[in-house]
Amino acid sequence: MTLMELGALGEFLGSIAVLATLVYLSVQLRQNTLSIRASEKMALAQTYQMRSDALQMMMVTAADSDHIGSIITKLTDAGYPEDVGALDVLTPDERGRFRQWQIAQQTHWDNMYYQYQQGFIDEEYYRDSFRERVTRLAPTWQALNIGVARESFAREIDTLLSTERK
Repeated sequence: MTLMELGALGEFLGSIAVLATLVYLSVQLRQNTLSIRASEKMALAQTYQMRSDALQMMMVTAADSDHIGSIITKLTDAGYPEDVGALDVLTPDERGRFRQWQIAQQTHWDNMYYQYQQGFIDEEYYRDSFRERVTRLAPTWQALNIGVARESFAREIDTLLSTERK
């Protein structure tokens, strides 16, 4: 075999090696992509679980509280949350406690919106749950003069309320 033939054979074997490497890398890339997607789904499930746990704990704490539970009952009897005028039945102390509770609620929903923006909450939850709850709570936040910390959340509230009025 001549030097030229050996060179050609080397190039052929080299191209086979490059092709095999590309196939291997393609398979690895596909497996890595599947692994990343599985990790994203797991992170999303964990996020939902933490959110659910936090909201449940907040509601259980309120229901068990001598202060917040009785305030919520008083407000509900007066037509809250549909009628924010029900806030007028509260004493100044009750209104202050309820305002603190609503600051926590707003922080929770702002966090939910941030998670939605980051892709950790899916469109279905946003559409079917988030929008409804924030639209229901926002007039209370306004009546209690609770400012919104994140500008994007404030814009979202304005959008939801303007859509609701139409």
